Amino acid sequence: MKKIAMAPAVIGLLWMSGTAVCYAASYVIMRLLSDEMSIYVITFLRSAIACLFLGPWMLAIRPSAIRVSRWRLYWVRALATYAAMMCTVYGIAHVAIADVTALLLASPLFTVLFAALFLKERVGIHRWAALMAGIVGALIIIRPGFAVITFASFAGLFSAFGYGIANAGTKALTSTDHPDAIAFWMYALIIPISAGPAIWTWTTPGWNHVPLIILLGLLTMLSQYCMARAFRAADTSVVLPAHYLQMPFAAGLAFLVLAQVPSVWVWPGAFIIAVSAYYTAVRERKNSR
Repeated sequence: MKKIAMAPAVIGLLWMSGTAVCYAASYVIMRLLSDEMSIYVITFLRSAIACLFLGPWMLAIRPSAIRVSRWRLYWVRALATYAAMMCTVYGIAHVAIADVTALLLASPLFTVLFAALFLKERVGIHRWAALMAGIVGALIIIRPGFAVITFASFAGLFSAFGYGIANAGTKALTSTDHPDAIAFWMYALIIPISAGPAIWTWTTPGWNHVPLIILLGLLTMLSQYCMARAFRAADTSVVLPAHYLQMPFAAGLAFLVLAQVPSVWVWPGAFIIAVSAYYTAVRERKNSR
């Protein structure tokens, strides 16, 4: 029987859909764990378990890829990622998961901004307009002046800001380092960064939490693995729409597991952010050509 080969775009979309599922499920698990554990401990254990999964696999498959040289950029990226992860867990612990997830969709827009600032990439009027539109979408979700505003309300946006810095660093590192090494060292460096706050607020997890903690680490590792394969299979602008599936996935899982019903304002705001980010990716693809 003749084997049917799938188009690279389809393969990339499938891998990115896997990323969206992993992210959505991890958000729900973090919310469940936040009732008994501090956000510092959750963030530390998430990185440590992900490293335990990713490290042996890296050493078995491509040990040479684990050697890198641009340590300053790796540390900056790890610090930005840790701050973003902290904001994400804090937001998920205090507001609806769908609200945080919707604001996280703005991370590609901030990536463009920081790529312009630190990587000296040219940002034209179209990208600035997309960034402004994304901010409008975020304000629709947060609704300052119409809803009670707390730090948790902005947590998803702060996370997107941090991930924007981290993604710009990732973009710079992909020119010299292997994607698997980039993913591994992100979590490996977060471990010493997060160890101090985790020890200070340490609560020994109960046996009922252990499966959730292991699953969280596994989902964290798989999300990076699927994303790297998605970007390798097809262009960013092709696979990015599947990345936004994490919004309905997260909202659906939060409703089924936690009985959370997202605000009606989340959906139009998320739509504006997603369209702005996708437009930015399409423009970037055209400019690179």
